[in-house]
Amino acid sequence: MRSPHGRHRSPRPVASAVFALVAAVIAVAGCSNGSAEAPAPRTPADLLLQPSDLPPGFTAESLSVSDLVAGNRAGIDAARTARVTPGFCTPTADAELNGELTADSSAVLAARGGTGVLVELVTEARRDIDADRLSTTGRCSRTTTEITVGNLAGSRVVTEYTELAPPEVDGGLGAGEQMLLTRSEVTTTLPDGGVRRQIGFAGYAALDRPTSGPVTVQLTMSGATTPASDPPTEPTEPVDAATFVKVFDAAVGRVTEP
Repeated sequence: MRSPHGRHRSPRPVASAVFALVAAVIAVAGCSNGSAEAPAPRTPADLLLQPSDLPPGFTAESLSVSDLVAGNRAGIDAARTARVTPGFCTPTADAELNGELTADSSAVLAARGGTGVLVELVTEARRDIDADRLSTTGRCSRTTTEITVGNLAGSRVVTEYTELAPPEVDGGLGAGEQMLLTRSEVTTTLPDGGVRRQIGFAGYAALDRPTSGPVTVQLTMSGATTPASDPPTEPTEPVDAATFVKVFDAAVGRVTEP
């Protein structure tokens, strides 16, 4: 350490000066001039959307990680017996992620509004977004699924995906980080000829920041399913695409902003 004039002091006076300086700063400003300890990493619960981030008219509801896992499992089990065309468009990411979700490593936010349901998941588990991209874009932007078991056996589900432009992140995405946003229109034709329709959105982000570590942010919004009818009625979007992207941007910002 140097004196104000740049000359070296002897060890004992240097130590005395350092301690005096620290004591003075603590007394005046209540903080240390030394190296601050790195803040503790934020947990998934810390990274969830705030109530003010929700779309207008949406109110938070209770949903636990175990409830989400159980609800997902029912759909995943049913999907195993369904026939998807083209075959290489069969989704796999949900099934792989669901088995890794625990209350210690994940947090969930649910909200409901007059136009639909929102569910956000933040987890330390890694979602395979490349698999999502494969099963929803390009030649998989339109898929047909035949239900073979259960009370919907014999139904035919046509899903059309539209990829949305992701929000911009300050400084861009880092190495290994990625995002995918889609809008989906689902048309289900029941065995009796009745048709149901639904519109939804999904956004996925794989992020790795100093204050969070590797995390997956997953946001889905589903509109109400129309009653079965022939001809079918027009479905209602839970929100418009611009609003969904804005909410997803807020969800990603909870991780990327210092």
